[in-house]
Amino acid sequence: MQSVLRSGLLLAMVVCPLVAKAEEKSVRELIAALESDRPAERLASIDQLGLMGSEAAAAVPALTNVLKDPSAVVRAHAANSLGRMGSAARSAVPALMSLVGDEDGAVRREAIEALAAIRPGPKVTVPLLVKMLNDSAPEVAIRAASALADRGKEAVPFLLEALQDGQAAYWACLVISEMGPEAAETVPALMKLLDGADHQLRREAILALAEIGPAAAPAVSALARALDDEIHAAAATYALGRIGGISRPLERRIKENTEAGDPLLRIISVWTLARTHRDDETRMRKAVACLAEGLKCEHRLAREAAARALVDLDPDPEIVRAALKKALEGAKPEVLDTAMDAMAAMRLKVLPRLIEALEVQEVRARAAAIIARIGPEAKAAVPALIDALDDPDAATRSEVLLALAAIGPDARPAASVVIKCLNDPDLKVRYAACYCLGRLGTEAEVAKEMLQRHLKSPDRFLALASAWALACIDPQCAETAARSVAVLINGLKEREASTRVHAAEALGALGALAKDAVPALRQALKDPSPEVRRAAGQALRAIGE
Repeated sequence: MQSVLRSGLLLAMVVCPLVAKAEEKSVRELIAALESDRPAERLASIDQLGLMGSEAAAAVPALTNVLKDPSAVVRAHAANSLGRMGSAARSAVPALMSLVGDEDGAVRREAIEALAAIRPGPKVTVPLLVKMLNDSAPEVAIRAASALADRGKEAVPFLLEALQDGQAAYWACLVISEMGPEAAETVPALMKLLDGADHQLRREAILALAEIGPAAAPAVSALARALDDEIHAAAATYALGRIGGISRPLERRIKENTEAGDPLLRIISVWTLARTHRDDETRMRKAVACLAEGLKCEHRLAREAAARALVDLDPDPEIVRAALKKALEGAKPEVLDTAMDAMAAMRLKVLPRLIEALEVQEVRARAAAIIARIGPEAKAAVPALIDALDDPDAATRSEVLLALAAIGPDARPAASVVIKCLNDPDLKVRYAACYCLGRLGTEAEVAKEMLQRHLKSPDRFLALASAWALACIDPQCAETAARSVAVLINGLKEREASTRVHAAEALGALGALAKDAVPALRQALKDPSPEVRRAAGQALRAIGE
């Protein structure tokens, strides 16, 4: 739910991150360009004003006028830029509110995002957002739900009203799930939904009660009745585990479901009972063993639930280590991937366990792969990852390097060890080392000399990876650029679209030093991949073309 509600803006892939490097124009010039006959120039000016934020406050009246443009794309860009200006764009609120009823879903979405950023006050935005929960476009309702969740308790009275209204009730439940205990006042209204005929709405009401937690204790009896409902038994068991306060008779009823035919219900029932008896070591050992076996279940949702349950219970590391080693030995790749995804979603909560797992050779590669999915937040794992680079298995060393790369500049203590990997006997490890050094950025400047030698490698991908890394480490070095540009131009012809994107991005990072690449980048504007075309356009702007 969190990832859905926090999904990025529509324009995140449209607004060029390198625009700020292009030749800057004054606010007055950009306002004048809003009247241009050239659509591309108008959009670029709108986006540039947005990137300037509150510093471009003088442009608010002009951008407000652009909200009436006949082009939906232009209206969406203008709304996005006004939102980036925050409270400085308060005078645009009435015009943005009118766009909430726009015929184009993308425009409605951007208008909601802009209003959320400007924050004109709950009396203006909250009723409007509640109304948008009934929007015919799900993505608009999602944006409205996200903005409401951000409002916290001030949204509760309006959510109570929304819970009485058909489609809006569904989205209101999602908002309440996001808010958690802050929405405790909605418990009685949610309980009424448990007797409704709409199965999907009942499920979301149950899950909302689960996220409210112990404050939803008045709903325990109603949730207990749902245990006899095949459709909602698993969700109700989960809610009971989150709320707590389970009576002995109810505990016996849940225990029966640990032998149920539904694998998801079995897993959640085991977790619920263990959660209510955390101090019982014998019970915890049995639960951990059962959940570890659940990671191999053919049922995908059951596998995910087992992984999340193991993280939530946070048992003794030795108990988990032994159970996981036994359960995952020889497991199918898709099973391991599911477990990794579920554990990565737990982020910092699972990180201590992953750092411990790096000490065990049999699971080291998988632990590194999960850390890579967590990204920069996993910087505490850097020392253990450095030690793991001594692993005798090349594939494991590659996974460790990719984990360090995902952490980025905060992995700078690893630079000297990663440089040694540039001479690794395994070619794929050398690829991963180049990528890692590039992600470390300026922190890896000591690697420049060795990377420059790799520019002449007979392996074209190693040469390209080295050129990309050099562009990331020191984009202003004329000497390095002179040797890298030709390699990156060849990279624009590689078969994999992602490789062509990286080559174009590296040329853009070099800016004016990549002038010789202009013809090739212009050719790349015709590439069949939209990502490559976009990267090429950004590079040309950064170069000054």
